[in-house]
Amino acid sequence: MNDLTSEQISRLADKWLKGTISQEEKALFEAWYNNVPEGTVEWDEATAHSNRELREQLLQQIRDRMEEKRPLTLYKRIPVRYLGAAAAVLLLFIATGIYRYSVKKQASSLASNNINTNQLKPGGNKATLTLGNGTVIALEDEQNGALGQQNNTKIIKLNNGQLVYNSEQERAGNAPVVLNTLSVPRGGKYNITLADGTVVWLNAASSITFPAAFTGRERQVTLNGEAYFEVATDASRPFTVKVGDMQVRVLGTHFNIMAYNDEQSVNTTLLQGAVKVQSAAGEALLKPGQQAKMDHTGNVKVVPANIDATIAWKNGLFSFNNASIEEVMRQVARWFDAEIVYPDGIPQDRFQGEIDRNSDITAVLKILEASGVKFTVQGHKILVRS
Repeated sequence: MNDLTSEQISRLADKWLKGTISQEEKALFEAWYNNVPEGTVEWDEATAHSNRELREQLLQQIRDRMEEKRPLTLYKRIPVRYLGAAAAVLLLFIATGIYRYSVKKQASSLASNNINTNQLKPGGNKATLTLGNGTVIALEDEQNGALGQQNNTKIIKLNNGQLVYNSEQERAGNAPVVLNTLSVPRGGKYNITLADGTVVWLNAASSITFPAAFTGRERQVTLNGEAYFEVATDASRPFTVKVGDMQVRVLGTHFNIMAYNDEQSVNTTLLQGAVKVQSAAGEALLKPGQQAKMDHTGNVKVVPANIDATIAWKNGLFSFNNASIEEVMRQVARWFDAEIVYPDGIPQDRFQGEIDRNSDITAVLKILEASGVKFTVQGHKILVRS
């Protein structure tokens, strides 16, 4: 696969950019990319006055380095099956918005007079736990170990934002139901293992209310915001997630629910097993790889799911799939606990790709600015302009 000539590689790069590359050509290009040494691609932002010019610089750099038989030093953060070929990654990044990438530059080059980011930090392991008696525990202030007990259920805090409920009599039908709530603020994340062994990851600005122990014939929890579930299999006791007027009913499966009030729909995405999504207006039975979208009227529509994009947040990434600036900035706002303002109206740019959520806000905004959108940070506000 290393026998491609510079002319062939240049032609494949052009085809990828234009969207005319065939599957066979794409496979050749990806194989070539997989043998490219790691490093960085640099470009002169000062002399590139438009996305078109920057795109041409990148393409020319690829051609120049092939002609000089010098390695094209892309920093390969994830496998090619996700990023595509070297040229495609960077050219698609410029053409459509953003693509996940890494550029080795001096920290000072990321600084901007318009981006003063001292008050905006990436999210971390933050949450409060409200017990059945109303006691509120700030988990980040607690030491690891036993936090308390609800009836026969022990509550244990582990490392790295993990909470475990350990019930000695989890199936005891006569025990009273004690509801607890785990609340994750904007700028936070947390995960919890429920008494039945179900594991739940909570995204920023989300909460889950659940019994300290599941004592009845059904296991039911209530969700606000976004969570990823790995439900412990128990055919005799269905697991139900209530989200407003909708409920998702399962036996044992892996799925994600996104139910933020400021989003246009409640999205239930199935990775493994089977789930039934029910609302007053209808229901849908999902298969793995499908997503149910319930709008504000309760109508449910089933569409193919982008699994990687759906659970990117759980894996520490922002992921955008032809997303509007509003969609992008809602994710940014929740994670950095920021307020988004559009002083001159909402730009129409679309974005495609991934960014590490552990990046600082300066790096995130500089990546987004490559699309032509400009940002000004004022305290906890981010001003967005064309």
